[in-house]
Amino acid sequence: MWMRALGRSKGAALGGWILAIILVGFSSPAALYAEKAPDSQVASPTPSWESEIIFNGKIFCSVKRRIDLPFKGVITSVPVHPGQPVKAGDLLATYRLAPESLMAIQQRLSPPQISEMEIKLAEVERNLVPLASKQRELTHLVQKKLAPPQSLDRANREVRLLKKERATLRERLQKDRQLATQDQEVLRQVLGTSLKSGQVPREVSLKAPIDGYVIWVNPAIRVDAELAPLGAAFQVGVMNPMLVRAQAFEIEALQIKIGDLAEVTLDSLPGQKFQGKVSRVSWSSTTTTLEQPAYYEVELEVPNPNLALKEGLKARIILRKSK
Repeated sequence: MWMRALGRSKGAALGGWILAIILVGFSSPAALYAEKAPDSQVASPTPSWESEIIFNGKIFCSVKRRIDLPFKGVITSVPVHPGQPVKAGDLLATYRLAPESLMAIQQRLSPPQISEMEIKLAEVERNLVPLASKQRELTHLVQKKLAPPQSLDRANREVRLLKKERATLRERLQKDRQLATQDQEVLRQVLGTSLKSGQVPREVSLKAPIDGYVIWVNPAIRVDAELAPLGAAFQVGVMNPMLVRAQAFEIEALQIKIGDLAEVTLDSLPGQKFQGKVSRVSWSSTTTTLEQPAYYEVELEVPNPNLALKEGLKARIILRKSK
């Protein structure tokens, strides 16, 4: 009895499996696709992340010019102060030339070698006149066989030597005059005034060479101070934009390209952020020895419309690269 029941249960189970297979076989492809669609629509995420290149640098003016005090003198006025905007040609200071400076400038305006050269040239030309007359006379006499040919040869040789000396003196005199003209132009720019008829004014000036800001004044520049020639009396710089100069390690430098944007922050200006753009990346390392790591110079331009950035400040640069 129980054997017949077991057989019936096995037959029912087998029939259920066969019915399931038949139903699956006759299912529509759309139904199967609908069941698998959710799995096929889940796209695998594309990895998107950023790497940061962080290094330190310093702030510099984009252009900077130095103004020297070329001659000894007494400062008579200083109408500018650090941070003041100036235009090219604006007055920075005036000073009264010392007597020895006046003499030195006067000698440069009238170089003594030019006068000496002119005297020598005049003497050669004066000696050449009678010698040329003698040469013509000997030529006439030799043709008539009234004088030996040797005397004519000697006269010809003397004339050639004098003409050669005259040509050399003329060439040297021309060069000296050109140099004197150029030196007068240099003096005019250095003294900040025109030199009319070779006369040197007693009081001369220092002027700004470019548009910008007075970023530094020599502490010795004060009214009534008597100063010897100074290598740097003023500095005028362009402060918008400013430059950030830094050194990047070789692995980081190879990832930096011209035009990359970077975030610039300063410890001295907390809470403020500036945007810089890479303007230069050197292709030569600052070090060449095998023992030292390779660093490359990187330069960024940073807008500075409100002049918050000043030369010499230390900056932190964050450059983000997407990968």
